[in-house]
Amino acid sequence: MLPLHPHDPPSVGPYRLHARLGEETFTRVYLGSGAEGAPVAVKVARSTHTTDPAFRSAFAQRVLTAREVSGPHVCGVRDADLEGAVPWVAVDRPFGPSLAHLVHEHGPLSADALVPLALALALALTGLHASGRVHGSLWPDGVLLTARSAVLADPGLEWLERDGSERAPHPAFAAPEGGTAPAADVLSWAATLCFAASGVEGPAGLPRVPLQLRGLVDACLKRHPSLRPSAADLVRMLGGESDPGPWPRRVRTAVEAVAARQRSAVDPRAGDRAAGGVPKPPPRRGRRAALLAAGGLVLALVAGSAAAWSRGWSPGGAAEGGGPGEPDAGPVADASCLDGTGYPSPGTAPDGAGAGPIGLAFGPGGDALAVTTGEYGLTVWDWRAGREVARPADAVDTDSEPVFSPTGCTVAAAVPVEYEGVTLPVAVTHTFDLPSGTTARHLGPQIGPEESGGVWSAPPRDAQDTAFGPDGSVLAVALAGGGDMDADSVGLVDPATGEATGSLVPGRTNRVEFVGPDRLAIARTGTISVWDIGTGEEAYTVRGTDSTVFAAVPGRDEVVYGDGERLVWFDYARRAELGSFTLPGFADTGVAVLLDVVVDPERSRVYASWEVPGYASDDDATGSMSHVWDLETGEDLADRDGAVDFRRVAVHPEGEALAAITAGGRVVTVDPETLEPGEPLF
Repeated sequence: MLPLHPHDPPSVGPYRLHARLGEETFTRVYLGSGAEGAPVAVKVARSTHTTDPAFRSAFAQRVLTAREVSGPHVCGVRDADLEGAVPWVAVDRPFGPSLAHLVHEHGPLSADALVPLALALALALTGLHASGRVHGSLWPDGVLLTARSAVLADPGLEWLERDGSERAPHPAFAAPEGGTAPAADVLSWAATLCFAASGVEGPAGLPRVPLQLRGLVDACLKRHPSLRPSAADLVRMLGGESDPGPWPRRVRTAVEAVAARQRSAVDPRAGDRAAGGVPKPPPRRGRRAALLAAGGLVLALVAGSAAAWSRGWSPGGAAEGGGPGEPDAGPVADASCLDGTGYPSPGTAPDGAGAGPIGLAFGPGGDALAVTTGEYGLTVWDWRAGREVARPADAVDTDSEPVFSPTGCTVAAAVPVEYEGVTLPVAVTHTFDLPSGTTARHLGPQIGPEESGGVWSAPPRDAQDTAFGPDGSVLAVALAGGGDMDADSVGLVDPATGEATGSLVPGRTNRVEFVGPDRLAIARTGTISVWDIGTGEEAYTVRGTDSTVFAAVPGRDEVVYGDGERLVWFDYARRAELGSFTLPGFADTGVAVLLDVVVDPERSRVYASWEVPGYASDDDATGSMSHVWDLETGEDLADRDGAVDFRRVAVHPEGEALAAITAGGRVVTVDPETLEPGEPLF
């Protein structure tokens, strides 16, 4: 949405214009409103076409035949002037971003957002085709996301047949046979989903489509139109003619932010009102005072820093309204990381604290919880049911924490592998695709015996840490010391193909975390550096850290890291310390180590834990300490009676729960409000 240009008209027909929405092949599109205040998209013919009889005839025919089109997933024609000097048409325009805008600003959508998107667009095409009409120009800019669902921005007004010629408005999303036919719309539907899953225009994004949708999308991309399913077939395979369901919270938040700006542009008085005129309550999260002081916590932060958290969004999260397999869900719509796992059923159930839990992570939809253990390897749980559903690896490296891809159902962990001629097993990063049961090894930037004729090209190095990019299209594998210390220690891998795409950072690394689509934060002893993975250059460096444990702040050039008896909140782009958190008793031990730091922007919290190595702790012992700082109140919530004492914590993507490894070595789910633990999973 852009401001009106000085040469733009203030109104068209009875509609006042408020902003530019963009340009199409033959029209310029404005955000407007009528006397009743309802928003419309006003499509005004460009001046170069207004005197073209072929254009005017084709435009008029397209608009007139669209007047009877209606449906919950297609914006209908409201008004038009086809005889005036400059033809125009007004179309219903619900508030919200286009799919293209959302993906460009926030990255590709996760599976739990792609499924409702796919069904909504399939329903829209089914309605059009049933009425004898085709759309002809389906592409991401022509898909609108509202707070409730997805809709086509118009009933197909951009495709015009002029002088018998047929031109595809958006070739990357057009069928190879050309023309307008229902099968061409189906291919455009598939290409649009490929873009939504990858950010790549056209069918090239197919490898990024989650497995539960990939087969269906691939069928729609067949070169011969007779091999593609119909739009009605798509609806049936996606669960039938039902409500596509709500967006995941992060998608809805991003959609509502754009809708609020558009609403304010149409009616400046609407800034404090939600849709429908209902007063909007002040947000609970994302607000911080400039200075918070409570119980040893001193946090001085740049004004507006927390509010910007709500603008920083990464794909992932589960749709609200229940778990998989609810009555209205269809065979694809109810797909989750718990359904149809390709790995064998677990054998012996984990045995309490003897399992030796190492790390844990929620899946992108929040339904699955992966836990690495010293005794049982990598385990995957239906945490709501308290049931282990898969055990992809019987052993993991002693320090390996699981990491889920933000899209699909792929989890990574380091697994010990024995190689001939190597005394000790080598910790190698493995990815496990849960639905298909596909396992892949990733050696990072070293050449193993598989690639070099049976021998290592240099002494092998253990995998130290792993991270997925925010859209799941890149995997970073960090290696420990040893071997050639001048060699790069971070390898970049395309997880869809397993191919290496680059490497960074000579020497040893400890922890890695993506801080943006093209930037990777890397912790080594004494420093945290931020590297541009496209150029292979170091962009920023934070010096003086005394722990390799850190957390990146989503959507910000900020990290939280350990420095003696405090955690430091630091803006590495401006080289400014924004605040700090005191760790009471940490410095007194002389040997305490930081275990975990997690930033939760949804609840405006920071979680941290530390321990004294070698301390024989139990559930009531003080061998480890945990903290939960509420950034709105300054309170350390871990001081509450009944709050769990944790060594590791994972935050559910929708805020539904926490998962924690307790001081006594049990895995529990935790009430995020009270911080009280539930029954242990094991």
